Amino acid sequence: MSCACAIGQALQQHGDTITITNAQKQTIDKTTFVVYTVCFQEQVVKRRYSDFDSFRTALTRLYPDVLVPPIPEKHSLSEYTQQVHGKDDQPMIDKRKRMLQRFLLRLAKHPRLCHEHLFHRFLEHSVSWSEVELPPASIDKLPSMHDLKEPNSRFADMETAAEKHADLANTRVDRSQRKALRRMRDLSSDYAELGAAYHMLSQNEADGQIAGAMERISMAADTTCGKTKHMVHELEVSFAEHMQEYAQYTLIAKQVLRYRHAKHAQLELIGVSLTNKKSMLHDLLQTETKAMQIENAMNNNNDTSSSSHSPPLSSSPPLSAHRPTLSAHQPHEHETDPNFDDDDDDHDDDTRSVEDGFSAIEVSPSSPSDPSMTEYPSSLTASAIRASRDRYRKWSSPRKLFNAVSYTLQGMIDVDPEATRRNQINKLKESVAQLEKDQVRVRQELKDISQTIEQELEVFQRQRANDLRTMMIAFAKMHLQFCEENVTTWQKAREQVDEIQTESC
Repeated sequence: MSCACAIGQALQQHGDTITITNAQKQTIDKTTFVVYTVCFQEQVVKRRYSDFDSFRTALTRLYPDVLVPPIPEKHSLSEYTQQVHGKDDQPMIDKRKRMLQRFLLRLAKHPRLCHEHLFHRFLEHSVSWSEVELPPASIDKLPSMHDLKEPNSRFADMETAAEKHADLANTRVDRSQRKALRRMRDLSSDYAELGAAYHMLSQNEADGQIAGAMERISMAADTTCGKTKHMVHELEVSFAEHMQEYAQYTLIAKQVLRYRHAKHAQLELIGVSLTNKKSMLHDLLQTETKAMQIENAMNNNNDTSSSSHSPPLSSSPPLSAHRPTLSAHQPHEHETDPNFDDDDDDHDDDTRSVEDGFSAIEVSPSSPSDPSMTEYPSSLTASAIRASRDRYRKWSSPRKLFNAVSYTLQGMIDVDPEATRRNQINKLKESVAQLEKDQVRVRQELKDISQTIEQELEVFQRQRANDLRTMMIAFAKMHLQFCEENVTTWQKAREQVDEIQTESC
């Protein structure tokens, strides 16, 4: 989607005019850093390397399926050590300046990233980058390690090729190139020492011809020293930097393909979870159907039995008719028991329960002043009454009441498996519906990501071919020029050496 801001519109026509004109050191609160001056049209903005780093990180979060151009790597420990010891770090600053400018130019040429408003704000002089709200890290955690059951053969080949290119570019080519440049610097220093040694030797030589030839060799060695330094610089600017960017691009392509692999793995895991949930739901629904069939059959049997064998309800005598009445004037058994403890009479209301041993007691709704209406079973003894009251006294405190509620709930769960099963069925239906939505969403995301990555890799392949061709031509030309200039210098030294006349033996 195109951004309608002024900078976004200007990038469409003048994106190739972005330049970094200056890089200066600044010190704030005893902290030294480099500020890069970025110029685009009328916009002149100063950004630190940390600003470039956070900006690129934000782009990778917004576009995980895009090959976001690389920026120069952070200083290594050895480079920091060189700065601490006072060595010149201007070449490193110049290198970063060139690579950061190429980073901005690549963003301006990218068909999607050039429209990103965050890029436009990075180029706007009135925006303080520390106040810009950057996108947070994604909360969508993708599986990092998962072997695909049905991998896409095309992307599998891409992943294998990216792995090989990244290994070659980062561990062999780049390392060998760094080593060659380091040895060429050492060779330049050696030629400088060699030229100085021949110069001193020529000063101590009495023979004029020999002294002149030695001086000529000294000049040729000095020339080779200078040409070698120049070639090392040109190789760093025109070859080594581009090779490092190419190596970084291979790692970026590898990360993008890994992201696509993780998204595919997420889709497969959703499918596995959905299959398991549907299987569990199917089993529970079958169990529910069988339970309903059994319940209907039992209800039909009960209806048939009650209609053919049950006596009239009016013929059933009341239950109280079979219980003897204990008169209030008749002494209770516990009154004659010396071991009966009468201190718990005030807990009668707390200890009365459905599960109490006093459940056999029936309290008449008539006036409580009539003691003859309270009936007890004839077999009830004082010891049974005391045991029952001691057992159910535990419900008299809040903590014990909570235990009672927990016990009741547990009993409800255990006693009513049908309700538990129905709850599980409802939850599984919700999970299946959500997983089906996620499956559709992730499948579409995977399709879009695959198309974008294919386009990005095609562009990268064309860019890679052009970059490698340019680098190889520059590499060969620099060596040819170096060799031609050195051949001319050493041929002149050879001619002067040949002029030395020697006496025949």
